[in-house]
Amino acid sequence: MSATPRRIGVFLDYWWVYSSARQVFPGPEEPPPAWFGNVSAASLARVLVKRPPAAARRSERELAALRIFIRHYDPDVHRGQHERVLRWRASGASVDVGPPRGEGPGFWQNAVSVALACAVVEALERRECDVALVFAGDAALQPLFARVAAGDAARIELATWVAPDGRVPTTLPAVEGVWCHRLGEATFQTVNDDRKLQKPGATPAPKPRGRRDRPAGGGAPGGVQRPGTAMAAALVAAGVAPTPADGHMPPVDADRPAAARPDGQDGELGHDAGDASPVRRLGQRLFGRQA
Repeated sequence: MSATPRRIGVFLDYWWVYSSARQVFPGPEEPPPAWFGNVSAASLARVLVKRPPAAARRSERELAALRIFIRHYDPDVHRGQHERVLRWRASGASVDVGPPRGEGPGFWQNAVSVALACAVVEALERRECDVALVFAGDAALQPLFARVAAGDAARIELATWVAPDGRVPTTLPAVEGVWCHRLGEATFQTVNDDRKLQKPGATPAPKPRGRRDRPAGGGAPGGVQRPGTAMAAALVAAGVAPTPADGHMPPVDADRPAAARPDGQDGELGHDAGDASPVRRLGQRLFGRQA
């Protein structure tokens, strides 16, 4: 009989997830563009849940909840952040937005850390999850990790990015007994979200498909009309297809009824022995009567 899976609650301080990635990973340019460091929160949560500590199995872990904590923002100014919040909520994540920055010096980020710590304690006490997995780096969270780990270290885990040289951008991994998920650049690349936004009201122009339409005459200087296709030009050069007075090449075999064509399809040439189309005559002239 299999053991009951442990329910993992994932708590993300998104500003830390974003800013620490910009610190430890080399971006495409220096300084990195504003979008660099953004991740798909749902993808990151799945990766963390399926990276169990030692002596645990992936099959024994399942995602119970995803809670994301962000600083206050202006939806009209920070459209990228607002669209991410909408996507997170649409996928079932809970998003906690901190108070405005102007409510006090230093309060902007501290409020996010306090809210995250309270949410972790409440979720564990109410048995909403068996394990709280926290991706954050604020040193003010050290008492949270120390206290929960003192009671049962298996009930809380930490996650952080780790640079190629092994350094981590936070002191929280030093808390004794807490398992730390160290995610490198390869993992970051699998969960990053580098969506670039268009200007409000802009509609992306459709990509051209195939050759663009152009005048049948080819637009030659002096108003001289020329065959519109290479095949038509070859027919004229070979002398097997007369050029109409207006210079336009008629569709090959266009007036022949579909039912009378060997292949029975409109606009396509048959290949029976009696086909005397200009294309076949050109082939016979170039390659002999057996063409």
